[in-house]
Amino acid sequence: MTQTVSCQPMNTRLGRRTLLRLSGAAGLGVMAFTLTACSGGSPTLYTLAVVPGQPQPGGPRFVEVRLPTVASGLDRDRIVTADSGYKLTVATADAWSDSLPAQISRVMAGDLAQRLPGTGVFVENDTVATEPEAYVDLSISRFSTGPSGNVELDATLSIQPASAGAPGKDEQYYMQNFTLQGAQASATMPMVQVLSQLLGQLADVAAQQLRQLPSGQSTGWHTIVRKKAPHE
Repeated sequence: MTQTVSCQPMNTRLGRRTLLRLSGAAGLGVMAFTLTACSGGSPTLYTLAVVPGQPQPGGPRFVEVRLPTVASGLDRDRIVTADSGYKLTVATADAWSDSLPAQISRVMAGDLAQRLPGTGVFVENDTVATEPEAYVDLSISRFSTGPSGNVELDATLSIQPASAGAPGKDEQYYMQNFTLQGAQASATMPMVQVLSQLLGQLADVAAQQLRQLPSGQSTGWHTIVRKKAPHE
């Protein structure tokens, strides 16, 4: 989805008396700002979108998607379109419509709500929320076109049971690193579409793990069993 914000031209007509009152550097500065305020043009705004998955029953009653940790190089207004591993390429005219962490948490919550029809899913600090029974955390380190030319998402997914409205300190929890790769994208629009699809794939995994939690009557009793490696 795109949204274009228009930048209205500013009125540069100053009366003669006004011009006479403007003097020195201050006057020049006001005139420079007036004439160049819109010289950068209007950016094209992009937003991530929910991607439908397979709805299935099961899981806790309420899940909170917390604000993800996003690498500082990615967390900017202008969109990072490529990450070669040593160099980030940033779009000159394409920007996110909202902060990237806020968009990722919103879309992940929407993806999970669609996949878990019996679960109430909300984002951190949402005014319409209740005490969660489980938390979903994400850490994003790559969210752009990768060195291969394909769109890539590098993330760590964590699902943690809640205890008295907070993550359980003594509970085991699910944590897994993911490197997801999608199709190649030659422009920002298809890249954002593929990134939305990759977030949907991550939501598929999160929903599968959340379904292993029965729906309880109170918080503080869930246990997410960590999968043992073959050598354990």
